[in-house]
Amino acid sequence: MATTVHEPPGPARASILARIGNAVLEILQIIGEAGFLLLRTLRAVAGRGRTWERTMRQLVNVGTDTLPLAFLVSLFVGMVMVVQSADQLQAYTQEILGSIVGLAMTKELGPVIIAFLVAGRVGSATAAEIGSMQVYDEINALRTMDIDPIRYLAVPRLLAMALAVPMMVVYADVIGIVGGAIVVYGDPTVKISVHQYINNLAEWVNTKDIVVGLIKAFVFGVTIAVISCTFGFRTRGGAEGVARSTTAAVVWSFVLIIVFDYVIVRLAITF
Repeated sequence: MATTVHEPPGPARASILARIGNAVLEILQIIGEAGFLLLRTLRAVAGRGRTWERTMRQLVNVGTDTLPLAFLVSLFVGMVMVVQSADQLQAYTQEILGSIVGLAMTKELGPVIIAFLVAGRVGSATAAEIGSMQVYDEINALRTMDIDPIRYLAVPRLLAMALAVPMMVVYADVIGIVGGAIVVYGDPTVKISVHQYINNLAEWVNTKDIVVGLIKAFVFGVTIAVISCTFGFRTRGGAEGVARSTTAAVVWSFVLIIVFDYVIVRLAITF
């Protein structure tokens, strides 16, 4: 009777399992660090100390400096939605164009577009700035001067993004709706009037839709701030490490924005 010999797994299989295990451990470590940073930041927000001036500077950086780009993107998103929807609705009715644009902008596209813009523009800059400070021992210098790095660096950014992103979403919603109205007015393929477009939008978009969009914006803003600060504080390895942290902060922010978007939509539909 032949005896079956079980050979140990080969080096290739062991290497794959090791990489998977290391990736899982790295993800869990990042999640743990981000959660711990969020708790420390919230505790620092409730504590004493002057953070208003630094928060105002971050508000300008997050909000005011991003407005031109948000205007351009939101305007053309609203225009594209009307053009695409009008073409598809020619065989049915174009009277629902207002509701399509209004609901899409307030509940989904407005929050997600602004979150992506802020993550790409401000989140990456935050990770790079804090990462450079970490690499060149400026964080340790703050501790030496008895300055809490969390209060000095993370708190203003968290407050600024939590406040600025919802306000920018309202701005983007309005600009997107205006962009749609421009196409309705000027495109000969659209057979409804601007008055019909606005009436249909007002009929279907309600307070709950706007609130859901603002809740998304708040969660996205906090997420971007926490993730970008987390990767900034965990930066190691000189300029190359700063580049890795900046890229990772943007990628993680994008992924978590989509994940939290689904979670909030699911909860909104349930309740």
